[in-house]
Amino acid sequence: DKKELILGEENHILFIINARNDGEGAYEAELQVNIPAEADYVGIERSMEGLRQLNCEYKMENESRMVVCDLGNPMVAGTNLSLGLRFIVQRLESADSIKFDLFVKSSNKDNPNSNFVSLEIFITAVSRVEIRGVSLPPQVVLPIPDWEPKEKPTEELEIGPLVQHIYELHNIGPSAVGETHVTVEWPVQDKEKFLLYIFHIETEGPLQCQTNSAINSLNIKSSEPEDTPVLAAFLRNSSVSHAVSRRDIAMAEPLRHNPILTKLLNCTNVKCLTISCKAKGLRGAERAVIKIRSRIWAETFLQRENESYSLTAIVSFEVKKMPYSVQPAKLPAASIAIKTSVIWTTPNIPFFIPLWVIILAILLGLLVLAILTVVMWKCGFFDRERPPQEDVTDDTEKLTNKTSEA
Repeated sequence: DKKELILGEENHILFIINARNDGEGAYEAELQVNIPAEADYVGIERSMEGLRQLNCEYKMENESRMVVCDLGNPMVAGTNLSLGLRFIVQRLESADSIKFDLFVKSSNKDNPNSNFVSLEIFITAVSRVEIRGVSLPPQVVLPIPDWEPKEKPTEELEIGPLVQHIYELHNIGPSAVGETHVTVEWPVQDKEKFLLYIFHIETEGPLQCQTNSAINSLNIKSSEPEDTPVLAAFLRNSSVSHAVSRRDIAMAEPLRHNPILTKLLNCTNVKCLTISCKAKGLRGAERAVIKIRSRIWAETFLQRENESYSLTAIVSFEVKKMPYSVQPAKLPAASIAIKTSVIWTTPNIPFFIPLWVIILAILLGLLVLAILTVVMWKCGFFDRERPPQEDVTDDTEKLTNKTSEA
């Protein structure tokens, strides 16, 4: 029921075997299946309709393993039966394919053995590897309330806001991968001005990393690293919120920010630090993690007031080989870009209107009202047309007479 077996999976195989006697009765007829070293016999298939449940036994002769099933004594002429045998295949690391040999033998002298059937099943390695990452926070808001940078900082907190990146290499499987290279291109300087200043690189899993130049080259005293709940949630495959913390934007209102005008800073236009990591191998469902703790060099960006930037780290991986004799046509490789934005805000200063402005506005309003009133009076807007007095007297007399008659 399978054309190929995948390394790393629990490969179960079902053989549907048809045995037919087109000649005379065959005495002591037996089906023999020779089992390769990579496979183990599980049992006869009992749940599918149309399959005979024969008596089958596992045997070993001269270090050869086999399953022998009784087809009848005799297997009468015209017999046509089907049966199912289940096997599990393991220990495939050094094999390109496995082969099962099947035939029927009997005690007949004229035609003791049936035709010989050899079933070859090929083996393949399939592994899906992905890289993902996150920046915490995803954006840094400047200026920082109640904070001023120092020209020559000596402690980590004097540099700027904390920025942490975490990258996870995940072998989804099912096959294992062998040597894998992970590279991080980190934006570190622009025109001799620091951008993201790295203090610490930490790995989890079978990863070893090195950089092409020293980190914390100024020997600034670093703070104790603290793992955050958001990073921990990311490691547990939970969703990570990219919202800015309230404390980062307290007493501030964002400027109108046009993403098109944001300046991209990456390895094409700034100096980058290269972090090279190697993993000896990852089994199916295994992960490896890189965590980078850095600080935004705030002074660099405070000198470029109201300019928005996007600092981009490029993370890539490439699987060099699989730990098997068989190799896939294409080895997994991919890259991602993780961005940290720098945006500006304006202070949320309360807006007070002076009293004299309010009084002046009221007086101007009254003056405009008076001018409108005079203009409308001059235009005759307030004049009313009254009916003639004689008509009013006649109507009154008529009404009095009618009342008297009644």
